[in-house]
Amino acid sequence: MRQRTLDVGGVERSYHVSVPAGDAGALPVIVALHGKGDNGRDFLAGTGLHRARAIVAAPTGAGLAWSPAPYARTTFDEDAAFVRALIDDLRSTFATTNTYLVGFSNGGGLAVHLSLTDLDLAGVATVAAAVRATPDELAARAQPLDYLNIHGTFDDVVPFAGEQRSPYSGGEDDTTFGAPDVVAAFERRNGDRARAELIAVEGMGHEWPTGPWAARRGVDATKAIVEFFGLEFDRAS
Repeated sequence: MRQRTLDVGGVERSYHVSVPAGDAGALPVIVALHGKGDNGRDFLAGTGLHRARAIVAAPTGAGLAWSPAPYARTTFDEDAAFVRALIDDLRSTFATTNTYLVGFSNGGGLAVHLSLTDLDLAGVATVAAAVRATPDELAARAQPLDYLNIHGTFDDVVPFAGEQRSPYSGGEDDTTFGAPDVVAAFERRNGDRARAELIAVEGMGHEWPTGPWAARRGVDATKAIVEFFGLEFDRAS
C-alpha cells in the first residue's frame, strides 16, 4: 500500500493505493470512499478491499468528509474533480480495465452522487450509504449502471428508510433517502440493461461487516461487493 498525492485545482489531495503483486496484465480499478471521520489508508485496510485482485485506491476527504453532505469542507464539484484526477492518475500509471466505485456512509453518498456525472464507471456499490441524490435525479440518468446497496435495518446513523434531518447552521433541511427508494430509482434508470440489487441486513447497524464480524451479521460486505463486480481476491494477499 502506498500513498500518492495530486494537485487538484491548486490543492494537494492524497490517496492510498494497493496493487496486486506479480500482475503484468491490465487490472480493474476500485475507488473506495471512506465514511465521515475516517481516512483512505484505514478504510482500505479495515474493509479488506485491498485484497481484491484489482488496483484499489482510497482517497482521503478534506476534513475527513465528503460532499454533498452539509458538513463537508468541499463542494461536490471539488470532490468530483479529485476522483476524476485520481482515476486519470491510475490510468496513466497502470494498465487498467473497468472502474468501480465503492463507498461507506458519507462516502457511499458521494459514490452515488458521482453516478450522476459522466465518469466512465462499470458499477457502484455502497454500504450504509447516506444518499442525498433524489430518486428522481437517479432515475433520470440515461446511462445504465450496475448498483449494489447493502444496508442494515437497525442503522441509527443513516436510517434504512431514510431521514429528514434538522438544518445544519441555518441551512436547508438535510434529507437522506432510504435504501429501497435508492435501489428502486436505479431499477428505473437501468431497466433490463443493468443490475440493481438491495441486500437488507436484518438487525445490522451502521457498520461494514467483514472477516470475523461477517458470521455475526450474515453478510460479508467486502466479499459481496467483490463478487457483485465479478472480481476475485488476490490469492497472494
